[in-house]
Amino acid sequence: MQRFNVTTKDLSPGSRDVQVEGELDLAVAGQLDEVLTAAAEECDRVLVGLERCAFIDSSGIAVILRARSRMEDEGHRLAVYAPTDQVQRVLEMTGLTSNGLVFASAAEAIAAIAEPAS
Repeated sequence: MQRFNVTTKDLSPGSRDVQVEGELDLAVAGQLDEVLTAAAEECDRVLVGLERCAFIDSSGIAVILRARSRMEDEGHRLAVYAPTDQVQRVLEMTGLTSNGLVFASAAEAIAAIAEPAS
C-alpha cells in the first residue's frame, strides 16, 4: 500500500498545483480538504494532479467536488489532471470525466482553467 501524501507548488501568481500521492480514502480525505481549502482561499486557479494517486473512493471525490464548488462560487477554477488508470476508471464510472473537471495532462488542465469560469 502506497502511503498518502499531498504536496503543493505555486505555478504562477494565483495558480497552485496540488499533487496527491497514494490512496485517497476516508482516512485521509480531511487532509486533502485542508490543503484544497487553503489553496482556494489563496489562489484563483487550482490544479489537482492524480498521476501518483493509486486509489480514490467516494470521500476523496467528494472533497474534490466540494472544493470545485466553493471555487466556482467565487468565480475561480479547479481542474483534475493525469489520473492513474484505476482512478480514471472510478472517475469515468461516476461521470466526472465528461463534465470538464478531469483532463489527461497538466497542460490541458491549465489551458482549460485559464479561461474565466462561466
